[in-house]
Amino acid sequence: MLTRSIDIADPFELTIEEKIFRGAKRLCIASAIGAVMLSALDLADIRSVESAADLIHANRARFADLPNIIRTGIQSIAIAAPSPSASAMIPRGDIAIPRQAARVDDSLIAELSAVRNRDAVEFAMRSPPSWKNAELPIASTPAAMVFASADPAPLQLPPITPVSLPMSAAIPLDVVPMPRPAPGAPLPSPAELMHLEGKAYVKAERCLANAIYFEARSEPVSGQIAVAQVVVNRAFSGFYPNDVCSVVYQNAHRHLACQFTFACDGKSKAINERGAWARANRIAKQTLEGKLYVTAVGASTHYHAIYVHPNWVREMHKNARYGIHNFYRPIAWGNGAEEPVWGTAALAQNKKK
Repeated sequence: MLTRSIDIADPFELTIEEKIFRGAKRLCIASAIGAVMLSALDLADIRSVESAADLIHANRARFADLPNIIRTGIQSIAIAAPSPSASAMIPRGDIAIPRQAARVDDSLIAELSAVRNRDAVEFAMRSPPSWKNAELPIASTPAAMVFASADPAPLQLPPITPVSLPMSAAIPLDVVPMPRPAPGAPLPSPAELMHLEGKAYVKAERCLANAIYFEARSEPVSGQIAVAQVVVNRAFSGFYPNDVCSVVYQNAHRHLACQFTFACDGKSKAINERGAWARANRIAKQTLEGKLYVTAVGASTHYHAIYVHPNWVREMHKNARYGIHNFYRPIAWGNGAEEPVWGTAALAQNKKK
């Protein structure tokens, strides 16, 4: 019997290059920390370098013996742990290995190999008498089923006997979840109601954006949407022109006597706030498309700033306030329930009524 010692290398041991790199990195870090500390001490007017020099001069004999002490300590430390090893015993000559006892009798194998003109799987599944005492478990299969057979006849499966199960009691209708009702047909948008297409749509959008920008650009978004809704409501009311631009610039030739002050105040109409102008255009477009509708404003056709008190307020019904504007509708004109509305919010509000 031979005995061999096999060294097993540690797969996690660092290589020489990795050890050198790690040592150099630690040295650089230590040098950087030392330089930072010396700089901090120098800025704090602490002369540590001079004190260290005086200490070395005073204890020169002790520092001269310091290298020998360090060298002795390093030699007493093992550089690396001994690599693990294992001993293997290698036999000489041939060794007889006992065979395991076969679980199936050789006669069974010989019987299977003798099958020539029949399917071996079919033969095996029929469980002949010689297999009854075999140790291998064999699943029995009905003789009518043929596996891996070249017989062109179709498979003959045993008939399935129908089973009648008792019917449970009917579920009460009050506990059956019913489907949600249909949402209803979408309401037509203001652009569809006014038949705005092509250049007419672009012109109406620009006039509505001008009204939003010059009347309410400093207001919150809800207040700007309310102003746009008032303009559209006037076009549908029957008491004002039936197109957006005519509503916005009605009586614009009369100084400070028009419907919207910006149209006749004589001030410059230069657009200097690009962000507010972009927001006004977006609100105008979505209002004409029927995507924006303030339910509280409803069919309001008038508004004014809260710091003025016009005489016509006594004939109005106040609907809402957004920002610095109050929104009204004349009492004599009714609540405007017959006038068109748009948007999903308005549709939901009408269903509640």
